[in-house]
Amino acid sequence: MRRNTPLITLLTGAALGVVLLVASMLADPSGKPASYSAAAAAATSAPPAATETAPAAPSSPAPAAPSPTAVTTAPVKATYAGRVGGGGGSVAVSIHGSQAIAYVCNGSTVEAWFKGTAVNGVLIMTGKNHSHFSAIYDFGKVTGDVLAHGTDYSFSVPVVTKPSGLYRATAVVRGATIKAGWIVLSDGTQVGSLEPASDSSAPSANEAPVLDVTTGTAQAGHLVLRAVPVDGVTGSGF
Repeated sequence: MRRNTPLITLLTGAALGVVLLVASMLADPSGKPASYSAAAAAATSAPPAATETAPAAPSSPAPAAPSPTAVTTAPVKATYAGRVGGGGGSVAVSIHGSQAIAYVCNGSTVEAWFKGTAVNGVLIMTGKNHSHFSAIYDFGKVTGDVLAHGTDYSFSVPVVTKPSGLYRATAVVRGATIKAGWIVLSDGTQVGSLEPASDSSAPSANEAPVLDVTTGTAQAGHLVLRAVPVDGVTGSGF
């Protein structure tokens, strides 16, 4: 029986070694080194690296809208006529290009012719004996102020078409220059003045005879006056 003692001791040692091995595996189930597990955990918990984003390209400014083209409201060819403020007379204006002619008349004591420029809707004209005329105009009317024979008139008169408008006649009789002017309104009314000696130092005016707009003539006693239209559209009388 004593001969079996070394075998028993050997088996007992082997069993103890197996127990120790199993205990070691239970303590570390993965069987991997501790350093590997720590590195993996660190990689998993680390925040993702920031991604650099390229700055957005600046947007191109919207193209500027084209500036509007200036459009003038002043006609270059027109004739206007009407009564002055208060009804004490009438005024007519003809514009042809940059030239302008005007006439104001009350049929007896007040009458004056004016000549000047028409530029960008503004009229500046002068006449005899310190008379003056200033106005603005467009396609519909001319509005302004006129001073003649010491009388100041304001007015705003519309565009007219033939036979309405401005007429004048000149004749020489026995060395004296006779001048007549007429304003024919849209309703057919006429206002006119006759200067029997317009070139004298102190011309006087009388009411003009009726103008026949069809023939362009007026009878002043034995004298037949032939009138010329001062027409801004055609340029007649300028």
